[in-house]
Amino acid sequence: MINFQDPSMYAAARAHVASLRWRVAVGTLFAVGASFVLDSFAAGFGWFLAVMLSTGFDAMLGQTYIETRSQREKRTSGALFVWGVAFSIAIFSAMTLYLAAYGGGTGRILSALMAASALVSVMLFLFQAPGFMLITAAPATLCLLAMAFMPFQQGPADESWQGAVGAACGAAGFLAYVIRAALYNGRMVTGLKAANQEAKERALEAEVKRAEAEEANRAKSEFLAVMTHELRTPLNAVIGYAEIINEDLAAEGRAELAEDAGKITGSARHLLGLIDQILNLSSIDAGQEGVTPRDVDVRRLIEEAVAACQDEARAAGNRVSTRIGGDAEHAFTDGAKLAVCLGALLSNAVKFTSNGLIAVTATRDEVDGRDYLVIAVSDTGVGIGAQDLQRVFTPFTQLDGSATRAKGGMGLGLSIAQRMAGALGGQVKATSELGAGSTFTIELPMRLGAAQAILAAA
Repeated sequence: MINFQDPSMYAAARAHVASLRWRVAVGTLFAVGASFVLDSFAAGFGWFLAVMLSTGFDAMLGQTYIETRSQREKRTSGALFVWGVAFSIAIFSAMTLYLAAYGGGTGRILSALMAASALVSVMLFLFQAPGFMLITAAPATLCLLAMAFMPFQQGPADESWQGAVGAACGAAGFLAYVIRAALYNGRMVTGLKAANQEAKERALEAEVKRAEAEEANRAKSEFLAVMTHELRTPLNAVIGYAEIINEDLAAEGRAELAEDAGKITGSARHLLGLIDQILNLSSIDAGQEGVTPRDVDVRRLIEEAVAACQDEARAAGNRVSTRIGGDAEHAFTDGAKLAVCLGALLSNAVKFTSNGLIAVTATRDEVDGRDYLVIAVSDTGVGIGAQDLQRVFTPFTQLDGSATRAKGGMGLGLSIAQRMAGALGGQVKATSELGAGSTFTIELPMRLGAAQAILAAA
């Protein structure tokens, strides 16, 4: 019922210990009232001593519970603390029953005020721990219920000023608890309002910073998109002139110089490929990648993608095969994005395969009543370890991040492929075995609807 490791229990113990002086002061006021109502200083003083001793003892137990660090000792000290508090309240409540039985009318008034004050005290200082509060509130509650069934008899101070003074002491003590509870609740409400306002301000500040960060990221992406576009124009000119020079030198029989011109062309095309990757990624980040579904000839798209990487594949001693199912030759999707996605997967397969086989297959598959186009690019290359498989789609990630790695690139191809497939309402899946090769599979709807295109682009 009570968790002694709960921070709320610690808070209740701290509040109880901190309120010791307050409870002693109000207890003194009640003891004076009891002395007047019973017309017996000895009875009031004796009860006062018993209550103060038990109150001081439970405060000491509470301090021990707060300072204990061991989990086992915390349970022991916590149980002793709860027992001490319950014992103190029981002694306090015993006087309320005695006053109700022998104090007459003013005794009934004083006892009811004292029992009610005990309940207010418990709720005021121990509300953080509901279980603890219920246990310590039980004695005062039982006393209030028992008063209704106790026979009434004339008290020693009912017809004198002493009874009035005793009742006034009880009222003063009860009002003291009520006023303190009101002030405490007022401070708590003010604190909650301040905390709520601070939370709203922090949320607003975080939202502003997030918007600023998104705007900065968008501006950066737009800048990269513009710059890469501007870089492509002169680079295409370099490639064009290098090819012309290569052809002219080859025609003149100057093979060595023609080979050098071919190297210029190859390096320029490699640089153009890197710029295209940056352009694609920055366009996606800048939100400029709209989706335009149209009828796509899947066979032709695959053949063109294979032709684009055929020279590089042959240079590495690779053979590329294709197999397109008859029911997968046509789809309604964004052909440009699908071509970029497939090109990235083929480029990755060629890069990491030597003297092997690269197979491209296209099939139609039905999932949950919907037709999907499934294009798989398999290779017999180096493969990927299971621990690295999820990292391959992270932008700018190279599994071999060393400066001396054998394969170049920026680690953007697979990330772009995944994003392009996502824009088409699909995904790219990867399976691989280290040393045995990899298979990257594009899965996307055979027919991309207008509503899906808007959702995917968003």
